[in-house]
Amino acid sequence: MRSTHRTIGMASASGVALCTLLSACGTTTTTSAAAKPVGHKHRVVHITYWAGHSSGALYQAVKAEVRQFNLTHPDIQVTFHPIGASHHGLAAFEAGQAPNVGMLSEWIVPQLIHAGAIVKLNPWMRGPNGLTEAQIKKFYCPVVWNDMKEPNGAQYLMPLEKKSLVVTYYNRSLFKRAGITSPPKTWAQVGQDAGEIAALSPKYHGIAWTPSLRQYLDIVKADGGKIFATKTHRTRFALNNPQAKAALTMLRSWVKNGRMILTSGYQYQLDFGTGDIGMLIDASAGYTYDKGSVGGKFVMGGVPAPSGSSGHPYQYINGASLAMFNIGTKAQKQASWTFIKWLSSPSTNVYWDEHTNYLPLGPEEYTMMKSFYKAHPAEAASFSNPRYWWYKPRNANYEAAKAQMESPYAKALNGQISVSAALAQMTKIGTNYLTGKVKG
Repeated sequence: MRSTHRTIGMASASGVALCTLLSACGTTTTTSAAAKPVGHKHRVVHITYWAGHSSGALYQAVKAEVRQFNLTHPDIQVTFHPIGASHHGLAAFEAGQAPNVGMLSEWIVPQLIHAGAIVKLNPWMRGPNGLTEAQIKKFYCPVVWNDMKEPNGAQYLMPLEKKSLVVTYYNRSLFKRAGITSPPKTWAQVGQDAGEIAALSPKYHGIAWTPSLRQYLDIVKADGGKIFATKTHRTRFALNNPQAKAALTMLRSWVKNGRMILTSGYQYQLDFGTGDIGMLIDASAGYTYDKGSVGGKFVMGGVPAPSGSSGHPYQYINGASLAMFNIGTKAQKQASWTFIKWLSSPSTNVYWDEHTNYLPLGPEEYTMMKSFYKAHPAEAASFSNPRYWWYKPRNANYEAAKAQMESPYAKALNGQISVSAALAQMTKIGTNYLTGKVKG
């Protein structure tokens, strides 16, 4: 029987010299002091792991998982460095100093494939230590598994973390003071409750939010609006529709009437911790940081994203995946696959999710987390029906498109241009990038 809260001990830190190229990226490592059993005849294989979580609960969870792997796999010892493989992996590979395993965002994958920097995992999955089709169905939701694949069927990634992007966290004390008896279930109620809180005093604000284009797209889809012109080959945006216009108009009105203040970066989390903010619209992975900012000063609640007129919420699922860099010996590659498979498995990933509020990757892991969710309703608010999860197009220019679309989006929120003009610009800019007319 599995315990809901498995204990994974914290690893000790030791200074390990990194390459000069990446000396500014941090030198914290995690290794295990576990000794080989008496009479052990096999040579220990050492590999390195780069993951960009360098602070808070996420950093502690990575350290704990690596330590547990080292304790249970005496033939393989992993050294963890809190370095972002997405930003530094390509340069490190070209310098001959890449990690064996890296946590990657999808946007860098096309460049790494082109450079021959990461290994195709299909042969490893079909090998003697691979995964059966039955296991894949139990371990991963179709939307999660499909997000790992290139258009030609090649697979360079294994699932690790997926977060939902729209969850409402709220200050129960402010809700009670404003006479709000239950958390909002619709976007109209979110706006209404924000107004009730803002009316309490000039120092209070209903919502603090750093504008997110991805969260806006979730609102559009939940209301039945279109984001792309077609469902399959998503190379053209189509935001000139009534639902997209209504969603942006709603957000703009909250800013104009003072119900929502716009912040930058993670300032919204710090503002929430002051106790003067009623609600946050945050990603599930922001929960531990939101809670840390609150620091027990008030009770923080959580409520799922409103369903919209479609009858269910849509969630843009985002997060890093695991890849094997094309370096090292055959033994190191085999050890890397063993480590990747272990990290991605339900029995390991459930620890990650319970400590970081990322989402279960598939049905088996969700079953393992039911008791946890029952006892932690604020975290449970992050999970929704995977049938309505979606992921970004596997397009090398998508991130560049999103970055450029955010300019007219922000101008519309601040009342600098009309909603219609912003949507037309966003559609044109995004399409130019996705079709390759403009490259990032």
